[in-house]
Amino acid sequence: MSLSSQDRSERSEMKFGESVRKRALSLTAEGRDANQIAKILCDTDAVGHNYGIGIVLDADGRAMTSSETILKYTLEEIEDSRRGNYQSSTAIIDDLKTAVLKWQRIPEALWGQFLLFLPSDAGTGAVKSAVDLALRLNNKVISIGVEELGWPAYSAIAQSCRIGCQKFPTDCVIESDEILPIYQAGPMNTTGRVTAASVLRERATAAAARSCPVILDRAYPGFEFSGRLEAKGYDAVMKMSYQRQIAPFVGTQTPFLIAISPTKCFRSFALRPAGMLLAYIPDEATRGEISTLAAVLMRARGCSFEHPVTRAFAKALVSDLPALEREHTQVLNRLAKTEGLWASLTRNTPIEHLFSESYSGLFRNPRCHQDSDIVLYGQHIYPVFTDGRCRINVTGLPGAEELQREHIGVFARTCFE
Repeated sequence: MSLSSQDRSERSEMKFGESVRKRALSLTAEGRDANQIAKILCDTDAVGHNYGIGIVLDADGRAMTSSETILKYTLEEIEDSRRGNYQSSTAIIDDLKTAVLKWQRIPEALWGQFLLFLPSDAGTGAVKSAVDLALRLNNKVISIGVEELGWPAYSAIAQSCRIGCQKFPTDCVIESDEILPIYQAGPMNTTGRVTAASVLRERATAAAARSCPVILDRAYPGFEFSGRLEAKGYDAVMKMSYQRQIAPFVGTQTPFLIAISPTKCFRSFALRPAGMLLAYIPDEATRGEISTLAAVLMRARGCSFEHPVTRAFAKALVSDLPALEREHTQVLNRLAKTEGLWASLTRNTPIEHLFSESYSGLFRNPRCHQDSDIVLYGQHIYPVFTDGRCRINVTGLPGAEELQREHIGVFARTCFE
């Protein structure tokens, strides 16, 4: 009996998927990590759809264009650099702090209780600088504490600081003074989980009893409420994000650190401007000492000698914050649109819950069935596979409705939570 055209197509897809899996295993043996593998595999497939990359994608599967605002200021800053002098943002640091606090919708009455520092290496540098500062403030710390399935770079940061990295269950509250908590202050990377308000209140209460500030990793401000953008507007979304993620810690009147990344918000993936480290120090008597210590740490990391993009970003925040916020709005709009499509097309499937109000942000990380990688690769779909899970960048969804249904259907058949 001859094979039907559908049978032949399915066999061809499986054969292709198996060949891609072999290539993935070969890349693993070479020491490539899961993120690198997803990109390499997709880049070698002319019709590949990239669901593994950690940036905001447009409907054509490409990275959204870089921030026009930061590009404009960067070109001006590079031209100004012809003079060849050392240059920094020191002269505008007070205005810069005001701009960052405005963007984060932190109430003006609190501004005097915050310090701002500019680690030169984006959000990763902000987290690393926060860990460095916290370790200097508490010599009891032997490990950072993070939620399982969280950002893989935490482990690397811990190694570079010569301390351990302990993983705790989702929605944990870390109380030991020997463990430095790093809580994600937004949708969780890599799962999209949005921490409940009740858990955040428990974390803030526990933080008040510690002798060392906790760290809030804020890579995705506003992302947890992108679905309310159309109805509420950008200002309301950012205020809701502040109230959910930061206000509980302010309410305890205890020091904490906020590591903020501009990368996803302002589409600055290729530019990699500075991160922002905010230190909330309500006790005026210790604010000067901590400011001096943090300045020493920044100097030791070379952050006093700023890259032109860092200076450009600082000037853009001070002089053109509304333009940057409009670009942030475009990112949130893209996320809201794709999340809405996923929610609609996953109803009554095993991954429906991942698009409930308990989840948001760029990523989901469901469990996957055996051979799911072969099936997905066979459809030219490239997520990130790790430890029996399939990490999906939800903005990878293509613009064509037929492809949207096909892709989501394949994920729903091969993944579960």
